[in-house]
Amino acid sequence: MYGTAGEFMAEILGADIFRWIEIVAAIVATIFVAYVISWAIMVFVKKSSFPVETGKKVAKITRYVIYVMGSILIVAYLAFDVVGAVIGLGFLGLAVGFGLAGVVNNFAAGITVMISKSFAVGDEVKVSFFEGTIIKMSMTKTVLETKDGEIVYVPNSFFLSNPVSRKKHITPTSHKHDLE
Repeated sequence: MYGTAGEFMAEILGADIFRWIEIVAAIVATIFVAYVISWAIMVFVKKSSFPVETGKKVAKITRYVIYVMGSILIVAYLAFDVVGAVIGLGFLGLAVGFGLAGVVNNFAAGITVMISKSFAVGDEVKVSFFEGTIIKMSMTKTVLETKDGEIVYVPNSFFLSNPVSRKKHITPTSHKHDLE
């Protein structure tokens, strides 16, 4: 027979109850940290002129990265043989990294372009052989409308690797400070 209820539960669960409490606490802590950091990113985005939709995507990606890191740490804590899994994931990450290099490059360039505020929607730009008015900016591409009415999707990395000339979109109210 079992001496205490704890010994009985340990036998049923196959592990010490304190180990399960530590695992649950680690899961809760991972979720808490992920939400706090994504909340902080959204507070920063709302206080800056960074596009809100882009900030939401960055916060969501950050939250998922923290979930993955927390999961790996929890599995490592459980003392599974993670060496083989880590090596396999490393090779998988390398293959995916090579496959998505262009996407990641355009994503990073999009963040750089949006933070630097080099141009905005409504500006007329010329970059290499592309020329037109910016009608939309996203994390991976900028959409231009040419004078002929064509829509051109330009990868954001193109803006970082080529010279860009810009004619700011002028509204009637923006001239009042030009007169002295």
